[in-house]
Amino acid sequence: MPSKKIKIGFDLDGVILFNPSRSFRSLISRSKKAHLFPRKELEFYHPESALEKSLWLLVHKSSFKLATGFTDLEKIALSKNIEIYLVSARFSCLKSDTEKWRKIINRNNIFKEIYFNDNDEQPHLFKKKMIEKLNLDYFVEDNWDVASYLATNQKKVQIWWLSNLLDQSINYPYKFFDFKDVVSKIKSFLL
Repeated sequence: MPSKKIKIGFDLDGVILFNPSRSFRSLISRSKKAHLFPRKELEFYHPESALEKSLWLLVHKSSFKLATGFTDLEKIALSKNIEIYLVSARFSCLKSDTEKWRKIINRNNIFKEIYFNDNDEQPHLFKKKMIEKLNLDYFVEDNWDVASYLATNQKKVQIWWLSNLLDQSINYPYKFFDFKDVVSKIKSFLL
């Protein structure tokens, strides 16, 4: 048993929520690196107009169910030896959909705290700030650019990357391909 509480943070889309389109993030990231999009690698698009916000909501509907293994996470979250947090960089234009998911994912009050990016900060900066504020031990992220940024700019927290088949060639020591594997790793801490 651990001597102190283990503090673990989770992203929402692609981690807590299964999102089959997360594989396409790799293509978007590579397009930015190839300068096919007029943005920097870690500059995330922010919808401004009503049409853009509607399309953004539609895109996020691809996060349509809880990840396989979530019910196991709910069980182990009852342990007095861990605290789990949700830190999502969803922009404020997704507030109604986000509130719907908040009720579902926290139906058993497993999260110590839940944080959303209500001020529309850049996702990697928002997550870095929250990881520092919460003094997390681990953080689970599915976006490689964000995971890489956090791993480089966070010395105290271990960033676990929930990867995908398109990124399998990327060498990273804390890489998982399935949320169930993340949950199994957490279980191993409690033995």
